[in-house]
Amino acid sequence: METYERLFGKKISRRQVLKGAALLGVSAGANLSLFRKSSAAAAEVNIGVIYPTSGAMARFGQACVNASKLAAEHINARGGIKSLKGAKLNLIITDCQTDATITRNVTERIMTTHKLAAATGVYSSSYTLVSTEVAERYGIPFVTGSIANPITERGFKYTFQVAPKAEMFGHMQVDTLAWLAKAGERRVAIAYEDTAYGTSTAKGLTDRSKQKGYEIVLSEAYAKAFTDATPLVNKIKAVKPDALFPVSYITDAILIIKTMKQLDVNAAIIGGGAGYLIPEFYNGLGPDANYVFSVGSWNYDINCPEVPKFSEEYEKRFGEFLMEHAGEAYVMMWVIADALERAASTDPKKVRDAMAATKLTKGPGAAMPGCQVEFDATGWNKHVHPVMTQWQKGELKTVYPGSDARVKPIWPVPAWKKR
Repeated sequence: METYERLFGKKISRRQVLKGAALLGVSAGANLSLFRKSSAAAAEVNIGVIYPTSGAMARFGQACVNASKLAAEHINARGGIKSLKGAKLNLIITDCQTDATITRNVTERIMTTHKLAAATGVYSSSYTLVSTEVAERYGIPFVTGSIANPITERGFKYTFQVAPKAEMFGHMQVDTLAWLAKAGERRVAIAYEDTAYGTSTAKGLTDRSKQKGYEIVLSEAYAKAFTDATPLVNKIKAVKPDALFPVSYITDAILIIKTMKQLDVNAAIIGGGAGYLIPEFYNGLGPDANYVFSVGSWNYDINCPEVPKFSEEYEKRFGEFLMEHAGEAYVMMWVIADALERAASTDPKKVRDAMAATKLTKGPGAAMPGCQVEFDATGWNKHVHPVMTQWQKGELKTVYPGSDARVKPIWPVPAWKKR
């Protein structure tokens, strides 16, 4: 016999429910609605949000969480998921603590203890590879802004990557030099941290430099979070490159540039993202940060119509510009909302199928470089490309390509003694 639960947990039979309804003068259908939730709509839609909010990458992870929450707030304020009768996004936020084992554990936990329609994260490519593997096993669509090539090269069906791929960043660094170089600068040095992010980007740098006919005078890996850049910078100085392509997080980036100034190494710096794109970079270097270029997957001034509004609101609320990965986090929440709207369901399989059919050309969900989001058969956003930025007078400005840029680059870069 069918049974129903009272609010305090005691089971009663369908017959008892009907009898009680008759005594109260209420129709059976009306009374039964008190005991079962309508399947037509959910009051909330659970979205897993996995970022490192403690540990070495907490600075980036917390910014991404802030942006995700702001996007969810905006989506809910606009009426939520209308095809689900205005269901609101409910973010299940968890801290992966900059640790692969913890990332796996917390991803497993939220996917087994919460009924998720989708998930997003994780900032670091190394940990995103872990979370997306778990999501694939549980059949939860996972949207990421991480850039490592393998993320969407494993044949997964539930992983979606909105960002440019790592090898494209290296291409952009080299192509920018080719665009800027008026005096025939041909000698380049590559320095990169020995992580998935660093090695993937360095491969793109190497391949593109060879294609362009540049002379690679140095290609050097270094241990992430090293404490002395002198040996590395001495090697750079010895080979006298015209340009340095470094791939570093914030601590390494600042340390390398400070050491370059101390040792009077005047190669133009065209960075590989991450550490070069956050407020701490300028805070840590002051005016010495000016003229430094860096490739990025997103910037707060890219030329998509919706970007200024939500970027400005983020800056007013959190007191800093909307950083690269945080900007992506904002966009990804709208991509998820769009899939939910078209799926008209919280079933992960249906959301996944809708996600695979995404074709956004306007609105916040399209606000990646190229102003479109459409996934190919591997789950990668096939319209996206990196952008090149430059620090100018303490502000990070997009300078290339022209379709995304709002200001011109400053070139050539003056020597340290002439600044």
